[in-house]
This record gives sequence, structure tokens and C-alpha cells, in this order.
Amino acid sequence: MKKSIYFFPFLLLPLLAAGCASVKMEGPVLKNPVPKVVKATEKAKEKKPTFEVPKTLGGIVSSDSWVIYPEKEQEEFKGHVYYDNGVYTFRSDYALSDRKKGTFSASGNVYIKQAPAQGPVYEAQADSGFYNYTSATGELRSTNKNNFVRLKYTDIDHVTTNAQARRATFNINNQTYNLYQNVTLRRPTEYGLATVTADKLSVRQGDEYAILEGNAKVTTPNHSLTAQTIEFDGKNNRSYAYGSRVLGQGKMEEGTFAIIADRADLDNESRKVSFKGKVAGWIVSDEINKAEINDKF
Repeated sequence: MKKSIYFFPFLLLPLLAAGCASVKMEGPVLKNPVPKVVKATEKAKEKKPTFEVPKTLGGIVSSDSWVIYPEKEQEEFKGHVYYDNGVYTFRSDYALSDRKKGTFSASGNVYIKQAPAQGPVYEAQADSGFYNYTSATGELRSTNKNNFVRLKYTDIDHVTTNAQARRATFNINNQTYNLYQNVTLRRPTEYGLATVTADKLSVRQGDEYAILEGNAKVTTPNHSLTAQTIEFDGKNNRSYAYGSRVLGQGKMEEGTFAIIADRADLDNESRKVSFKGKVAGWIVSDEINKAEINDKF
């Protein structure tokens, strides 16, 4: 059995792809980097390094203290760690650069911002962060149970998308992004504020594909769609909801509705939603509600 109705397309997931874009830490030297430089140990000071010391991040990153570990090829920054070149901004309470492993990690009030001239603005906040230069992979975490990883994307029209989760991972090479645990996304639309929630959100930006997994739900002021899994296929302009029993409910021009089914398929362009499988529910027109026959019941 199949039932089709037309109303607002629920799935707004392609908006997330931009919101999870990564930030590279590179650019011109800061005008006034004044970190306090501290030698790791007296032994390290006396022992001649066995490698040619690479250019240090201490020239562009400021902090309360800056410790160099020559043998480990590490730089440690403590207190008010800060970098800003006008496009990229980074802040944290602590940071460690490990050139031997090709990693950069940070913790404590981590904040990242990318704001190119006349372009969209990307922002991220977390309790801790990690990036591997070799694999181009990274992670943002919320270590405090009361905090979330927060992502913010403001497009060139100044429309803002906000997302949060307990953990976020990304791979720049294959343009994949994942949000885990208590995932929530909010974005204003012409239909009102749209809210997306799930246990996990995965985005493949290059494929224009995203999927919500586990207790997935998309809501606007007039509509909602609940399913175990909600999938967006941007290349084919289609969306799908399935797993457990799919529930769609809300208001449209013809009246109000509530439909439960095995699956829902959405044509994003025509806004046609087809409920498939074991379909049950109701559609009630306001005109029917106001009919005189209702006074007899």
C-alpha cells in the first residue's frame, strides 16, 4: 500500500556539509607573538639535538609559556594559547605540537574559526581537539558531561546553522564528517526553524550524501518526521526514511495529518512524499471539521 502527499521536504542535511568543514592553521606570522620560552630540562639543554630543528610554531602561536622538547620534536603551549592571522583564529588553554608524529592536539576551551573575506564563516568549540597532518584526520570532543562540541556555519547571506554533539570526527581527504551522541542541528528556513536530531550524523560532502542514524527526527513548526534512519541523497535529489515504523505528522493546505508506515520516500524537488508498506493514519480537512454533520456527534 502506498500513500502520497505533498508538503515541505523534511530533510535539510546537505546544509551540514559546510558546517563541518575543517580549519587549517597556517598563515603569516603574528605581529606580536610574545610567549615565555622555557627549556624542557637542563639535560636537554646541554645535549646537542640529533636532527635539524624545524621551524617552530612558537613564532606564530602566543601563550603564557612555551616549552620546546628538542629530542621529541615537540612544542608545548600553556595558558591563553592563541593564533590569529585575520582569516584563521585558534584559542585553547593547552596545546601540543608533535612534529615527529605529525599531530597537533589541544584542550581546554578549544575554539576554531575560519572567516575568509566575503565568504562563509565556520566556527567550532570543544573541550579537546586532535589533528593528524599525515592522514588529514581529526576529532573534537566534549569531555565535560555538561558540554557539547558546537559547530556554527554562517553563509554569505548571514543565515546561520548551529549543530552540536558529544563528539565529531572528520577526514579532509575524503570529505567525510561524523557527529556522535545527542546530535542536534538547527537552521532557519522559509518554513520556520528546522531542527534535526539523531544518535549519529554522517556526511560525505563530495557525494552530497548524509544519513541520520538512531532515533532520527526532523521537525519544523508545521511538520515532523520520525524514523530509525533518515537518508539524504543530494545527487539524485531524493530522501528516505526507514527502520522501525516511520511517523509523519503535521499540517498542510488540505488539513492536518498523521501517517505511520514502513518507509517514506521524498522527492526533494517536487516535495512529494510517498509512504510505503503497511500504511495507517488519517488526514483531516478543516472544512470537514466545520461541517454541520459534526454537530450530531
